[in-house]
Amino acid sequence: MEQTNIIEFKHIHKSYDNSVFGIEDFNLEIPKGAFVTLLGPSGCGKTTLLRMIGGFEIPTGGEILLHGKNIGELPPNKRPINTVFQKYALFPYMNIYDNIAFGLRLKKLPKEEIEAKVKRVLKLVDLEGFEKRKVSTLSGGQQQRIAIARAIVNEPEILLLDEPLGALDYKMRREMQLELKRMHEELGITFIYVTHDQEEALTMSDLIVVMDDGLIMQVGSPEDIYKRPKNAYVADFIGESNIFTGFMTGEHEVTFCDTRFSCEESLEVGTKIDAVVRPENVRLGAAGTGNFDGEILTSVFKGTFYENQVQYGKFEIEARSDRMYQSGDVVGVTIASDVIHLMAYDMSKNHYQGVMNSEYQVVFEDATFTPDVTKLFPGSVLSEGVLLGRDKKKVAVDGVKVSIAFDSSDADLSDEPNTGIVNGYIASIIYKGDHYSYTVRSENDWDYYVNDDDLWNVGDYVSVIVPADKIMYQVIR
Repeated sequence: MEQTNIIEFKHIHKSYDNSVFGIEDFNLEIPKGAFVTLLGPSGCGKTTLLRMIGGFEIPTGGEILLHGKNIGELPPNKRPINTVFQKYALFPYMNIYDNIAFGLRLKKLPKEEIEAKVKRVLKLVDLEGFEKRKVSTLSGGQQQRIAIARAIVNEPEILLLDEPLGALDYKMRREMQLELKRMHEELGITFIYVTHDQEEALTMSDLIVVMDDGLIMQVGSPEDIYKRPKNAYVADFIGESNIFTGFMTGEHEVTFCDTRFSCEESLEVGTKIDAVVRPENVRLGAAGTGNFDGEILTSVFKGTFYENQVQYGKFEIEARSDRMYQSGDVVGVTIASDVIHLMAYDMSKNHYQGVMNSEYQVVFEDATFTPDVTKLFPGSVLSEGVLLGRDKKKVAVDGVKVSIAFDSSDADLSDEPNTGIVNGYIASIIYKGDHYSYTVRSENDWDYYVNDDDLWNVGDYVSVIVPADKIMYQVIR
């Protein structure tokens, strides 16, 4: 049966003060009746998207389609959508019945119909017989159920949930995750849920949308997102991961951690890759029985398993086991072919565009570069500071567009300002077995990607250093 989309985002933009982008060229289709979770760290744009669906925010550009019709400027009360917020905003002076019935009374429905609808949703949220109870006497979990009941009693086509479990303790949150999933199955309406909690997303969702900086990193089922992440960001954000940089050294053969492994997935031989291996898939055994031997650094009990940090040369591997090891124990480490997930290394990072001036410098918003212009313009020569072409005439360079690129492995970080090509703050960190992969964000909101052996902290102010001979230039024709 063909899938029907209830909501579609088409090239949605949302900017603030006409300059700072919260959402940029966002495209997404949400199937009717699905439980969809927008997942990402604080500030990634997920709540902004939810508010745009509900009508509390207006897109700067693009379209939001409901059943194929643009609702971008339709007010909230004209949309068949209800929202449950983290702060439940219940009326403290009303009892449970009156809280739930409030919206129905505004619609001037008959008393008998209101009573039937309220009783139905009270049964659905498992609070039958609580009608006359005061809100102030309820636990946090019960208040959350009343907030959901008040939203679904209006029989919306879409229910929006903005981190509604954030105020609950861990045990109650786990229970309510299962309750929400049950309610979704019974109601059959579309749930769009916002959270930064990966476990919550994996537990409840049919479809997860992983976001970062207003962009979609991956859309997929919980199993796809966990087992087959598309990039290092998703692999690192969803659960615990071992991420190693390596190369394809044969068909269904990959090398990382200075070791060759068989793998079920395959990319072109010679391709630089990131390999993902989840800690529960790393097997520890007697020394000499695995792919290599490592030394236990730490072994910590986590309730249902032991979390072990294993040192192998310059590499650190996280592994789970059902037994405790002692620091210094030598173990065999086995990584089977079917647990290695391959991702092509992202070579598109650290690509920028500048404009050449009359001084033969390439200038863009963050930095100024001085390339070897004779290499940029083949056949040219510098004569007394003037660039001459093959015809001995001066080459017009002013305004010529030039691409600038460098590999993140060729860059380095310094805590001394203005020692590199640009200064910025560390925005994110991903550990890749033997080095850290950093995103450095400049004051102009440009991102630079650097691999560094040293550990820095998010928020550190650093300078990005790239040797002049490692920067690649190309004239954009």
